[in-house]
Amino acid sequence: MTPRFVILSLVGLLAVPGWLISAPTEAVAVEPAIHSAPTASSSSAQLLPRDEARTRPVLRRGSRGPWVSAVQTALSVPVNGRFNRPTGRAVKRFRRSVGLTPRMKVNRKTWRYLGYRVVPPAQPPSQTPAAPAPASDRGDWPELRRGHVSEWVRALQAALAIDADGVFGPGTQAAVEDFQRASGLPVSGVVDTATWQALGDRVTAPAVDPTTSEAARSSASHRATIPVADFVGSWTARMVVDRESGGNCAITNPNGRYMGKWQMSQTFWEHYGGAEFAAAPHRATCEQQDIVAYRGWVAEWWSPWPTAIP
Repeated sequence: MTPRFVILSLVGLLAVPGWLISAPTEAVAVEPAIHSAPTASSSSAQLLPRDEARTRPVLRRGSRGPWVSAVQTALSVPVNGRFNRPTGRAVKRFRRSVGLTPRMKVNRKTWRYLGYRVVPPAQPPSQTPAAPAPASDRGDWPELRRGHVSEWVRALQAALAIDADGVFGPGTQAAVEDFQRASGLPVSGVVDTATWQALGDRVTAPAVDPTTSEAARSSASHRATIPVADFVGSWTARMVVDRESGGNCAITNPNGRYMGKWQMSQTFWEHYGGAEFAAAPHRATCEQQDIVAYRGWVAEWWSPWPTAIP
């Protein structure tokens, strides 16, 4: 090979693009980095502090309000502010996923694991939290405990954002205990003056039932001044009718002794003038049965209906 040819070959080699000279003989695949989502057990930094979790309400079936909506949003279930079955199932799945006992309940541990994915409901900017009413303003409010049935229980349930049926059952007791615990009160499950005071303005006192006042209890002449419509529409009357017959004016009990809307006996019916309307209570109209029940109530107060007073 002549020197001229060698020189030309070197020049041609230098003219070849660099990427051809350095190209690898085998392609190398480059995969995108994969970051696994942090779990509650792998990242304690995502847990809500215990002190903050302790201030949040315990939520269960029947709970209502903005905190329920916040949990529903965090768990991607339809948001309606009511702790219903779909919400309970979502809570149960979440608790299982983080190693908690699968229950339909949002308690302190659940709040911790939910962490900051729950956005606390904001107070309207125009409102400021109401100061608790002085104890003296609540001292004449009734003490409530399990087994009580009244409009006061209904007002309590509404304040606690649970189903308000007026019956102080185990669910209401549990909600009261949760509230007392969160408020730093003795956990008794009994609604006393201190509990009423802590509930503050979220409680709307019910209207007075004219059929259970002290004057109505002690004086037949006072009872006679209360109109039939007020008697029938009172909380106690509605509760009695619901318990006795469910509002069915044609019903009789299995042994046939008590009949109609108010479950009156034949003797009661005839004694208070029911025969002028029909031969038996369940044969009369609902309005006629109301009149006879009213006459008996004026004469005997609620004693013919033991279900009236818990």
